[in-house]
Amino acid sequence: MQHFTKRLTLLWRAGYVSRFDAGTSRYLHGSRPFLYTIESGKAAGAARTGLRPEAVPEETWRTILRDAAPVRARVREGLLACGFALPEIDRALHNNTELALKHYVGDPSGVRHHVLAADCLSRVWYEARMAGHVVEDIKPDGIADLSAPEPEPRRYRDLVNSAGVIVIKPDCLFTIAGTRYALEAETGATSIAALRLKLRRYQRAMERDRETGASALRVLVHCHTPSHARTAHDILAVLGERSNARFIVSQGDPAATHPN
Repeated sequence: MQHFTKRLTLLWRAGYVSRFDAGTSRYLHGSRPFLYTIESGKAAGAARTGLRPEAVPEETWRTILRDAAPVRARVREGLLACGFALPEIDRALHNNTELALKHYVGDPSGVRHHVLAADCLSRVWYEARMAGHVVEDIKPDGIADLSAPEPEPRRYRDLVNSAGVIVIKPDCLFTIAGTRYALEAETGATSIAALRLKLRRYQRAMERDRETGASALRVLVHCHTPSHARTAHDILAVLGERSNARFIVSQGDPAATHPN
């Protein structure tokens, strides 16, 4: 971690990542916690004004965007050199910038949720690769989608939308050793009823996969606290599911629960 922190600091000083004071974040610890992100430079420039984005004068915005132009160009060039496609780079820069603008003023931004999901994925993928497995078919949040029409919408009317579709949009989809995994990062903001409905939809999707002979799916539910994990276990017990079977509930170090 010391070596990683040093490299991350070098990237920040070179202008490839932006850094924000994480304040009292529940997910980042230390004497001076910071949140690092790849963004266009717009959010970092706005944060330096000490003003909310909507309160920044138009002339100041022009200055911020002019000063951020070299940052955006440098980041795009660096990510292109790493092999990322330009549309994906621009999408990530835009989304991360919007999240960072909300984060630095304390508005609901989803940053905590993204940090929890990213921490889980980095640990699981690292352990899988160290075990000699390849992580493939990665579909990130916003692209991952397991939604499908329900053949029996009347029977499962509590799970479908008005079009008869069971909507399932994981935080990430990926494949390890021939098994598909869907990640659901739970910060605790979701109500018990909403979490129960989400897990029931996954349960029905996996039942449907068995009926059609589709490849197996496992759902990794990564929770922020032990109480959140206990809630997930209790819901799955009522649904008749076992952790480490088709659903994997983890908390803390998710790699410890990874079946591989």
